[in-house]
Amino acid sequence: MGFHADPWLADLTPILETALDAVVVMRENGIVAGWNANAEKVFGWSRDEAMGQQLSALIIPERFRQAHHEGLRRYLATGKGSLLGKHVEISGLRSSGEEFPVELSITSTDIAGERLFLGFLRDISSRKAAERALRESEARLAASYNHALVGIAETDSNGRFIRANEQFSVMTGYGPDELQHMTFFDITHPADVHEDRCLFEEQWAGQRGGYTIEKRYVRKDRGIIWVEIAASVVRDQPGVEPFAVRIQRDVTDRRRAEEQQRLLLNELNHRVKNTLAVVQGLSHQTFRAGGVSSELVKTFEGRLGALAAAHNLLMRHTWEPTPISEAVHFALQPFQTVRQRITFGGPETLLAPSATVTLTLALHELATNAAKYGALASDGGVVEVHWTVDEDRLTLVWRERGGAPVTKPKQTGFGTRLLERAVARDLAASVTIDFDPAGVVCTISAALSRISP
Repeated sequence: MGFHADPWLADLTPILETALDAVVVMRENGIVAGWNANAEKVFGWSRDEAMGQQLSALIIPERFRQAHHEGLRRYLATGKGSLLGKHVEISGLRSSGEEFPVELSITSTDIAGERLFLGFLRDISSRKAAERALRESEARLAASYNHALVGIAETDSNGRFIRANEQFSVMTGYGPDELQHMTFFDITHPADVHEDRCLFEEQWAGQRGGYTIEKRYVRKDRGIIWVEIAASVVRDQPGVEPFAVRIQRDVTDRRRAEEQQRLLLNELNHRVKNTLAVVQGLSHQTFRAGGVSSELVKTFEGRLGALAAAHNLLMRHTWEPTPISEAVHFALQPFQTVRQRITFGGPETLLAPSATVTLTLALHELATNAAKYGALASDGGVVEVHWTVDEDRLTLVWRERGGAPVTKPKQTGFGTRLLERAVARDLAASVTIDFDPAGVVCTISAALSRISP
């Protein structure tokens, strides 16, 4: 598009047509003398509509027009203008009446004896929107950071605090200004410093990624709190030195509850053992007075030992669900020899505490019978215990082989009754005992929903 209303304006045509910004030429009287294609796009007025019009009426919001006219008059009178040669941000006006932010630079020039003003204007609406969105995002982040229910701290490579949120100050009792002069090692319990320092230094050296740790802080009032920390390092941020981020949650109440639970469980275990010892002592007195054979006394003590082993296993797991492999191991350990004549295995499954006790007693009875009459009573005999899990059922098979030929007993003993009645009842299981001549086979099929947590 050419600009030939005034012959001398032809000299400005290359500037107007090639400029990336909107370019407006104004005479001393405020009349538009030049208007490039980008000005048409930015302000919505065509060149033909703009030429010869008062510039202020076209692109300056009404509330700023008086200041525009006064500034122009002052420049013409004194030769000094507050906007000339500067980059300023002002509000512009589109033909639709919409106001929007623009960046403006004005220069003046004399052409053919006439003073002209060239205004270079850039629509910065997108930039302003991005800046506003960034400010809002930062404000939301700051609000989340400061009002989070967890403590958040940022540190340098030495563990010195760079920044910490309000919750961290609440947790430790130290204000932001105090923390600026401290490292997190300074407020860590002496017994926990070494482990955390090693992990932190490995992480900072790039030998370790994020890690979690539970440790103690010594508060400003000398009180002790337990915290769970998720630690990470932020690297490769343009223009920002790497820094560590440590998000921490106060777990003091949980740790105290766990310690209380541990003490209670230890007391429970102690009392159970005392009770079993009392039962054992009473049985000795009772059996001796009743003329019971030493073999029966030994059998009873074996069952009592199996019950104690089950309780010890439950104690190890703080009365939480127990892996079936551990229950089988504990039940059969007294019958193992150097040659490992009992083998077992299967998919790992958790057993509820009551199921652990019942299964331990059942396996003890099977092993006791095998040691007296079955595969474990002869040197060549072995026992295989294997279990499978299929949908909602656990199937455990006890299989003996290599022992003396097996015959079905004429009378039902305590072990058989335990398996066929107590196990079936407690585990909601079906129990079958096959007195195969090659070796006893016992199959226990239990509902997982009954025996698992």
